[in-house]
Amino acid sequence: MSALAAGAWLGSWLAPRRTALAAAYDEADTSTKSRDEALRVLPLNELTAESRRKVLAVCESPSIYRRLPQKTVDCDPHMYRFLIRNPEVVVGIWQLMGVSNMTAQRTAPYAWKGDDGTGTKCDVELIYGSDDLHIVYGDGYYEGSVLKRQLTGRCVLILQSGYGYDASRRSLVGSRLDVFLQLDNVGADLIARTLAPWVGKVTDANFAESCKFAAKISQTAETNGPGMQRLADKLTSVEPEVRAGFARVSAGVHERVTQRESGQRASGPPAAGLR
Repeated sequence: MSALAAGAWLGSWLAPRRTALAAAYDEADTSTKSRDEALRVLPLNELTAESRRKVLAVCESPSIYRRLPQKTVDCDPHMYRFLIRNPEVVVGIWQLMGVSNMTAQRTAPYAWKGDDGTGTKCDVELIYGSDDLHIVYGDGYYEGSVLKRQLTGRCVLILQSGYGYDASRRSLVGSRLDVFLQLDNVGADLIARTLAPWVGKVTDANFAESCKFAAKISQTAETNGPGMQRLADKLTSVEPEVRAGFARVSAGVHERVTQRESGQRASGPPAAGLR
């Protein structure tokens, strides 16, 4: 169940290359073929020994595997990557809007403690990040109204990202998310088979809505730079450095759109690295 919390607030928006992954995927996929494709994407040689161990332990023996339907949204790539790498910003905005009781507390440069407000608590780590690939590991438990007892588990999220433009040269971000969930309680396999349809529907919906929300944040930054600065200032539960980063990224989105509309070429290379 930790996949629900991790997927909902840490990156359930974004990921396929419009060149290599251009086909539209309207349905979720649980096939062995897709699972093997996802495993081949893992940059194992670039991970630490401990990260490799944790990721492979889940991905090679999942209780539930699901490739979510692919999504493409109108979103600035810089904003897209910032939101993946700073999920507490999204959670803070949801809290200000009064639409979620979810929390995300940063505990290390790329680690968070999450609570979805409905029974799932987990520790989440962004163990790899590049322009077109993010890998998230989560370890947690569910204890709520759906089940009679606590259910513990781990998850790995493999998020692939691709970028392009529409006919009017607006930025597009393609998104594909592979979810590996491993449950370890007695009877977990039976529980997994019973819950798989429900987990799938919830995860698919979270992914689709998160994609739309990221696009909305980006589009608001395009048209209302001062408003985004005020929004950043209101995110008091977020570290000052991250709030300042959100304000800078929002200003950059506004600047690039202004340059594009005035016929100028936007400056600066795509954002890279993990922050």
